[in-house]
This record gives sequence, structure tokens and C-alpha cells, in this order.
Amino acid sequence: MKRKFPRRYIVKGLLLFLLLAGIISFLNSPILAVSSIVVQGQTGLTKDQICQIAGIKEPINIFAVKTDYLQKRLESDLRIEKAAVRRSFPNMLVIEVKERKPIATLLCNYGYVDIAGDGVVMNAYHNMQTMKFPMLTGVTIADVYIGDRISDENVLKAAGFLESLDNADLEQISEINLAVPQNIMAYTTGGVRIKLGDLSLYEEKAKKTMVFLEDLKTIKKPIEYVDFEYTTPVLKFKP
Repeated sequence: MKRKFPRRYIVKGLLLFLLLAGIISFLNSPILAVSSIVVQGQTGLTKDQICQIAGIKEPINIFAVKTDYLQKRLESDLRIEKAAVRRSFPNMLVIEVKERKPIATLLCNYGYVDIAGDGVVMNAYHNMQTMKFPMLTGVTIADVYIGDRISDENVLKAAGFLESLDNADLEQISEINLAVPQNIMAYTTGGVRIKLGDLSLYEEKAKKTMVFLEDLKTIKKPIEYVDFEYTTPVLKFKP
């Protein structure tokens, strides 16, 4: 004798099936397609380039996006230091990026390398035609290639110092000498020395440097150096 299922179970099963089918249909419906991808924080890369790196294009289903995967994919590109991907309902995907850019040039055993503020090698070349970035002197790095991260503590401090400067102020720095770690010296394009000490507080030294470079525009008497090792910067004028 066949056992009959109560009708209420059949009805509940049918309703559950319809509900699941409705949810699946909704998740794949055009309503959830991203009508716009918003990219924030970029300065050099274009929206199209960032979308290409992420491997996405409009339109895209908002629930089909794996935000963690996209973040890792973006950060695997040397040009992107940090990335964050989030959904903004009902139909927007927001990508925030912090670009990684060359900030200084270093001598290495086969030529020169350009490094970013976090010490990652961005470019490598045998001969330098023009100096695009401040030169870090007094140290030579061996066996580094594009994508490697410099581990030298003083190089990282100097790179962090340069990255903390505004673009206009960065353009006024031509060199940072790291030969004596306790007495790191920066040089302006005008030949003024900036005594930075050991650069343990490089962000604070960067703020002082920006103030000094602004004041330098109005100081008429030639300056030999400024010393930031004191609470109040000390100026030495040329005789």
C-alpha cells in the first residue's frame, strides 16, 4: 500500500521551491546589474585601467562580485599599494585605491632603481638619462629587482620622509645622503642643506621641511643649512 503525503506538505514544498526559484531569479536579474562602477583615490591610473586590472566591466551583477578577490587582484599590481572594494546598494560598486608611485632613486649593483614610499622597487635601469626623483646617496643596494621590497631601515625612513612631502615641496629636494645614519642630510635643488638627524620621526621632519621650504621663498639672505635637530630649527646663513 502506497503511503500518501499530506497535502499540506506538498503545498509547503511547492511554495519553498517557488521561493528559491524566485530568489535565484532575483539574484540573476538585471535589477542587480551594476549600472556604474565608481573609482576613488586614483591620480595616474584611469577608471578603465583599474577595471582592467580588476578584470571587471560594466554591467556586472552586484552579487556576483567577490570583493576580497577583486581587492587581492588589484593589490597584486605594482601600481596599486592598497585597494578596497565595496557594494553600494542598490546598483553601484565602489573601488577605492591608493596608487604606488616612484618617490626616490637608488644606486644598485647593476645601475639604478626607483622605489616607492613603501620601499617597493618600481623601475630598474642601467643608465640614468635624467634624474626624475630625489637621489638617495651614501648607500648601494644589491640584488634587487622590480617588485622587490627594500629592507634597509634608513632607505625606508628616507622614502617615507619624501612621501610625506607635498608634490611641490618634493620637487625642491634633489638628494638625501644616508652615509651617516645619525646625521641624514637632505639637499634642495638650490643647494641648501637640511640636517634631518636620524629621521626616526620622519613625518614630523617632513612637516618642518615643508614650512622651511615655504619660508625659503621670502628669505633674502643666502642660507647654508637648516638644522632640525633642535626644537626650533636653527638657520646658518652663508658669510
